[in-house]
Amino acid sequence: MFFGERYHPAVQTAVWNPGYHLKRSPMRFTRILLPFLLAAAVAAVVVPSASALAYPDQPCPVETGGVIKICPTGETGKPYSLQLIGREGTGCVPYVTFTATGALPTGLSLSSSGLISGTPTQPGNWVFWVSMRDIPASEGGPSWCNENPPNSTERQFSIAVTQGLQIVQRQSTLSPAQANSAYSMQFSVNGGTSPTWAISSGSSGLLSGTPTATGNFTFQIKATDGGRSDSQTYTLAVVPKLQIGPVTAVGEVGLAFEAAPQATGGSGTYAWSLGAGAALPEGLTMDPATGAISGKPTVPGKTSVKLVVTDTLGLSTTLDVPFTVAAHLLITKKPLPPAKVGKKYRIFFRASGGVVPRTWIMLGGRPGLLPAGLKLNARTGQLSGTPRKAGTYRLRIQVADKLGTHSAAGFVLKVGA
Repeated sequence: MFFGERYHPAVQTAVWNPGYHLKRSPMRFTRILLPFLLAAAVAAVVVPSASALAYPDQPCPVETGGVIKICPTGETGKPYSLQLIGREGTGCVPYVTFTATGALPTGLSLSSSGLISGTPTQPGNWVFWVSMRDIPASEGGPSWCNENPPNSTERQFSIAVTQGLQIVQRQSTLSPAQANSAYSMQFSVNGGTSPTWAISSGSSGLLSGTPTATGNFTFQIKATDGGRSDSQTYTLAVVPKLQIGPVTAVGEVGLAFEAAPQATGGSGTYAWSLGAGAALPEGLTMDPATGAISGKPTVPGKTSVKLVVTDTLGLSTTLDVPFTVAAHLLITKKPLPPAKVGKKYRIFFRASGGVVPRTWIMLGGRPGLLPAGLKLNARTGQLSGTPRKAGTYRLRIQVADKLGTHSAAGFVLKVGA
């Protein structure tokens, strides 16, 4: 027995036979007979891509100075196949079964017939034991195979897996695009040096441009590097451009305020928020489901607020909205200069706060009538004309702003003879 080999004698005792021979099959598969203890020797059949040229002798030779069988190197993303077989004329071959202990490369498995197969998914080096056991008649084997217990033997193998050419972006759905808006998506690979790309532009792997039609588009990206390639199918959703319509945000302290931003484009439902560091005027809040802004402002002033809307696909857009909160509308109360009959007269009523434009009116009733010959300009608040009758007149003036807020004040106008 050689160091590093484990065996389980059953009926008979045998020694390792170090010999092997090499045969080429019509499919250019490499068939190698490897020595196995007791019941059989093991051979290996490897797919041509993994062995025929790279391994002109044994596909799993023993490493120099060691006892581990070093099998053909696999590559992530590439199918791998290695068939272990028992030497004819030994034990109950071909009535044998195989099992493995230890970790095979991720993505590979060992069948009971001795086939190591699959597609490796992770690079690395894996060392494991393979056990080959005769199948006696009591377990479905031939009648002449009647050992009890059955003969078995084990051998240690190693398979290294290198990183193959693989497109990094494995998700099938790409980040969505918006119609008539610039779009770019950078593809990259693992295991390659300077791959060329199909569909995406040039050798950079950059998919870019400005889509003009909406819909879901499915296509395949292929990266090629020397004799290796990898393909991946993707779906790109192109939706109408996400936009926020214009918003008027003018309020007044103490007056109920409401604004309802409207979004168009994108896909699905919308979620609303404020941009980083943004804050609404004091007294106002936003509904994140509808974007509605409401409340009663408490502090006058001007500010700019960044509104953000995000759709179901994760697309988002922003809009900077200037907010103006006016102070309470209030008529400035100052005594009116006296007027004289037959003399031209002109003064302006003044107001502070509120939201322009303002509208001025003379409240009716007694007192409250203007002197004959004078009139009030509703737009400017100017009282002008030539009074025709002397007397003392008590006036009540009212101003209303754009938001409908009112302020009224009483004045006394004396008209001399």
